[in-house]
Amino acid sequence: MTGRCPAARTAGFTLIELLIAITITLIVMASVFALLNTSQQSFQRENEVAEMQMSTRSGVARMSRDLTMAGYRTPPMTAILWKDGGGINPDEVTIIYADPDVPLSQPLQCGGAGRCGGGGPCGTIGQSATLFIEPRSFDPAPANTEEAYQDGMVLMAIETEDCNEDGQHGIFPFELTQAPSMTMAGSKETLQLNHNPGRASTDLNEPGGFNREVQEDCALIGRFRVISYRVSPLPPVGNPTLERRDLSVAADWIAVAHNIENLQVQYGTGASLDLQDEPAQAPNDDPLTWINRVAISLTGRTESVNLKGASEGVFNPADTYVRKTVSSMVSLRNVVAEASNRSFEVEE
Repeated sequence: MTGRCPAARTAGFTLIELLIAITITLIVMASVFALLNTSQQSFQRENEVAEMQMSTRSGVARMSRDLTMAGYRTPPMTAILWKDGGGINPDEVTIIYADPDVPLSQPLQCGGAGRCGGGGPCGTIGQSATLFIEPRSFDPAPANTEEAYQDGMVLMAIETEDCNEDGQHGIFPFELTQAPSMTMAGSKETLQLNHNPGRASTDLNEPGGFNREVQEDCALIGRFRVISYRVSPLPPVGNPTLERRDLSVAADWIAVAHNIENLQVQYGTGASLDLQDEPAQAPNDDPLTWINRVAISLTGRTESVNLKGASEGVFNPADTYVRKTVSSMVSLRNVVAEASNRSFEVEE
């Protein structure tokens, strides 16, 4: 017996207990991070898919609105111009209709021998930088003939039929290089339109006038909307975009829908139920050859690759995006109406 008290035992964790606790903590934290990562990926996917669907549907809606106007107060055979991309490659399509706010007119005709009226002062559509318009031909008639068109306005001369028998309907754009003015041509009051190439702000105007692409006796003059759609840059390079160009406004292409990978267009003519990548024959004066309905398909894709639900790329198998195709069939009401009028006239 020494008279000393035994030392109290110190409480604590053993090394094995600490290792077990750390392992459990790591497992719980890993589970939490995995759940957060999954939630973040799901959130990103849903946002990108929603944006892709909105962009694709917006592009289809924009094209459909323009297509419903195709052929408005224009020759039905020129309502649609097409460019097939071939195979799975994106197509291009051009839609033409008259600007409802600008009247149409016709060139002054000479009335002489030959289909062009015999030349003379009114044969300028293919001879010079001055075009003479018959004032009484305006439809609708403007309050002031000289103010119907303005300096700098881009107008077009369109053949109402294949007058020069070259197998196509001429469409010739030109820019007015000074304000229109009334003048006398052959002792007859006319409206003078100047399209001097040297004074134009664009490269639309060509020396030598219209070079016989459009003739006086079957020409329609006006401000026509010539609207084209394409995908650029072509996949699989870059971020493909649906672009729109309106030649009556500018020659620049404007993006209207992003991450659009493909545009496919098919055409229906006459009473046939078949759709074709290209019309079987070029539209002519026969209503059965007119394009009266257009089917469009836009394929959009997400911004990021390897999201849940992604598919192998068509143009490049490594492009594993989530994709969505939106389609629409548009009836060209103006072309259909004109075809009905022609049929009615034939029956009478």
